[in-house]
Order: sequence, then structure tokens, then C-alpha cells
Amino acid sequence: MIDILYSGYNYTHKNGIRFDTKAGHAGFECWLLVFSHSPVYFPTDEGMKLFPPETILLFPQNTHKFYYSPEGEPYTNDWIHFRTDENLIADIPFTGIPFTPSDPEYIHNLIKLISWESQVNNDPSSPITGDLFHALFSKLSGDIIARRESSYQPQLQSLRKEILLHPENPWTVAKMSDTLSISPAHLQLLYKNAFGISCMNDVIWHRIKLAQDKLLYSADTICTVGEQCGYRNTEHFCRQFRKITGLSPRQYRLKAMQKQKGRNIYEETGI
Repeated sequence: MIDILYSGYNYTHKNGIRFDTKAGHAGFECWLLVFSHSPVYFPTDEGMKLFPPETILLFPQNTHKFYYSPEGEPYTNDWIHFRTDENLIADIPFTGIPFTPSDPEYIHNLIKLISWESQVNNDPSSPITGDLFHALFSKLSGDIIARRESSYQPQLQSLRKEILLHPENPWTVAKMSDTLSISPAHLQLLYKNAFGISCMNDVIWHRIKLAQDKLLYSADTICTVGEQCGYRNTEHFCRQFRKITGLSPRQYRLKAMQKQKGRNIYEETGI
């Protein structure tokens, strides 16, 4: 359940604002979502920083909430103070991170609807309010995830190029995530969103592609080909090869040889 304590939208403070809620003061225990339509100073890891209009920030519950506008300038914003016991809030990726949404007008209208539903209908915890909140947080989460993916795109492209060139390397999700200095779970999400395939499945696919080339153009044993493609266990290599191609490595090589033989006969006879 989401319980709206108080909210507002498009409210202008003619002489600016200085909001400061510390422990023991009203509002400290709840969550606070602020959507600023004017320049505003928000807290960051490096201290207070001036952000442009259309910046949003979610303050967690039980934390010091502090922000202010440039002195003497009018300040306009939307805000929601709320409490919730939903897991949705615990999993959102933008808590404490000031950023500009991709569609500010859409976010503003959702906050307006939430405010209307909680105030005009006098039901701060209605199911409709909950649905609107889910839509709001889903949109904001998508924005911040897309931004993070974009910032990692060059590193992801470099990683995939290395996988394509050297699929035989001893790849693991942990090792790959270390190259980007992110968690394995985060890497898997970014990689799948960027390329439409998981990072390890991409490794396997390129290993099998390399194996196909080696089976066609070398006389190495099946065991040796597997080792050259990064497999320490021949049975494991054969299982993955069959799963992707539908044939065992030996069947694949024989079929390719028969096809090549038929092609040679055709060329010699002109049939």
C-alpha cells in the first residue's frame, strides 16, 4: 500500500525555497519525491550541486532532506510525501540520484493525477493512487536504466568485440563484470538489453561458430577442436555443439565433407 501524506504540483515560491528536514522533524520518516521546474541545489556525493529545471529527486525515508533554490529567484516544483510497505520502492534504481526524466511533461501529469486522486477524492491510499505510482516509478526506473546502459555502451561493445575475436578465452560472468567494474547481475542485464543475448550465451555461440570453421578447414581431432574453442571437457563441447547445430561435431564434419565431395564431382563432370 502507498499512503500519500501530502502532495502538490506547479506550486511557485515567489522568493525561492530552502527545505531542510532533519531527524525529529515532520517529514523525516517518510519518502519525498521532488520534481523541480526551476534551477535547484540538490545533494550529491560531492556536496550540494545546482541542477537545471525539470530535475527530479527521490529522498529515502529516515534521511536528511535538504534542497534550496538560488536566492531571491522564484521557484516552482511538484512534490509527494508518502509512506509505503511495497517492495517496489526498495528495488528502484534512482533513489537519491538527481536526474532529468526523458518525458518531463508525462511525469508532471502523473504527479498531478496522484495529487488529485489523494486530495480531491479524499483517499490518499486508493488502488488508483497505487496504480499511478507504479506507472510513475516504472517510467523513472526505465529512464535511469537506459541512461546507465548508454554510459556503458562503449565498454559493452569493446567486451563483445573481444568475445567475438577470442571466444576460446576462459570467460566467466564474474571476469567480464570486473572489466566494467560492475556487479555480475548488472552486467547480465546491460548485456542482454544491449545485444538481445546473455553474455555467456554469446560466448557459447561464438565458440561453436569457431568450432564449425575448425571442423571444416582443419584435420584436428574433435577433442583438439574443443580445446581450441575453450572447452576442457570434450563431452561438454559435443553437447553444446549438438544443442546449437543439431549435429554432433563428427556428424557436422562428415556432412560438410560429403557436401564438398558432391560439389567437386559437380565441378568435374559439369552435371
